[in-house]
Amino acid sequence: MYQTISLRFMVASSKIGKDGTAPLLLSIIVNKKRACIQLKKRLKPSEFNHKTQLSSIEDINNYINIVKSRIMEIQTELFAQRIPINAQKIKDCYNGVQINKQWGLLELFQQHNTEYKKMVGLSIASNSYDKYVYTLNYLKTYMKNVDKPIEDINASFINGFYNFLRLDIKQNNNTAVGYMKKVKVIFKNAVNDNLISKSPFDGIKYSLDKVTPTFLTESEINKIWKKKISIKRIEQVRDIFIFNCMTGLAYIDCKNLTNDQIFKDEQGNLYIKRERQKTKIQSTIPLNEVAISILKKYDYKLPILSNQRTNSYLKEIADLCGITKKLTTHTARHSAATLLLNHGVNLSTVSAVLGHSNVTMTQHYAKLLDKTVINEIKGVKLLSDD
Repeated sequence: MYQTISLRFMVASSKIGKDGTAPLLLSIIVNKKRACIQLKKRLKPSEFNHKTQLSSIEDINNYINIVKSRIMEIQTELFAQRIPINAQKIKDCYNGVQINKQWGLLELFQQHNTEYKKMVGLSIASNSYDKYVYTLNYLKTYMKNVDKPIEDINASFINGFYNFLRLDIKQNNNTAVGYMKKVKVIFKNAVNDNLISKSPFDGIKYSLDKVTPTFLTESEINKIWKKKISIKRIEQVRDIFIFNCMTGLAYIDCKNLTNDQIFKDEQGNLYIKRERQKTKIQSTIPLNEVAISILKKYDYKLPILSNQRTNSYLKEIADLCGITKKLTTHTARHSAATLLLNHGVNLSTVSAVLGHSNVTMTQHYAKLLDKTVINEIKGVKLLSDD
């Protein structure tokens, strides 16, 4: 905000020298706060009219006009650099003190996103970039599009944004925590770049809730696969979902799948060999008849929609098939893991297919299977009551 400043010149009568002259002073007032500059000119108190702000000496009046012009220049420079203006900063600038640009949080976040976008497809996935975009948009809403100096952001602001995500945007805890981590990165970078001395996240910790991944049983997967769907776009989403249930591919890996990642061995078996986007781990994924039929249906060019639109259509598919579980693009990956384990594929092989960095990550699905086995056996009547 461009602020009006008040300038008052005066003679420091308390500092009269032997020659009867005293230094000319400039009082700068911004928002009722004052800073005083002792100027280089000297004159007798009787040679200056405090009411008219003029001197009887023309040279002094010319000097006063030059000082006024310089103060206005400083005000303009600070405004152009988006540095909040106060009396002390104007004084410091006039005296030659270097005032560093004061970054706004939204401005710094936008600069991060601009640079981050350049790495999409090289070292980061597009959905990783999208999450930063979403976070910035939520921040803009929270801040009502009014930027705030990054050095003025405190713990109350951080906690307030988390509460905004939970209460106003209706995000679940884990999703909100994910967005908070993106904001934390911005402040970590600001500390590393010496823009601020300390991050407002210091001492703040948001914990993730333990979540049991949703996965489909073999019968549920088959139900979706066999369902007759007349709407083309929904049918395509269903086919891609089933393809990922068969292969365990994550959404981004399926989206980036190309013909040169599909190979045939000496026995004529088709398989996918590619590096997983997230972990950079090489994985080999055999293709079964269902997965091959889907590839052939689309001439090996899978029609992938955005993650958001895909999840929206998957909700419709769940309703059509009478499935109460929440279907997302990641549900297919979870389902692939449990399906393989249910069919006796060992843990290390499943881990390799999924492109996990270690078997411990895959063991989570094995624990889920314990519950599946118990629930399924409970419904089986092994002996009659007769």
